[in-house]
Amino acid sequence: PKMDHLVCFLPGNLALGAMFLKKSEKFPKQEVDSLMQLATELTETCYQMYAQMETGLSPEICHFNYHDGSTKDLYVKEADRHNLLRPETIESLYYMYKITGDKKYQDYGWKIFESFEKYTKIESGGYSSINDV
Repeated sequence: PKMDHLVCFLPGNLALGAMFLKKSEKFPKQEVDSLMQLATELTETCYQMYAQMETGLSPEICHFNYHDGSTKDLYVKEADRHNLLRPETIESLYYMYKITGDKKYQDYGWKIFESFEKYTKIESGGYSSINDV
């Protein structure tokens, strides 16, 4: 029960697929709506990989917390705590905003941008990965 950050491209692709299929009369509305619901839920999971970390930056891998009595949804193993400036979640947030018009995706993207600015921007210009989110 884990989620790799690299998977976070998928919600945007699912949303693009749903948008394309919606224009076709060959696919039942229920199937298209189901695809879009999956895109929405996966986008939220990808965002939470950022939001639930102390820095506001996602680790490479999160594990879903099934431990009895725990109050946290996600936990991160020490070897997976790094952030390599991956774009997958931001790409999905962009597509979700463009397709749905829901401003929350812009807000999510802005919060992530602020975290990158705070924790990964270097004085000489550019950005650097970090070892512990």
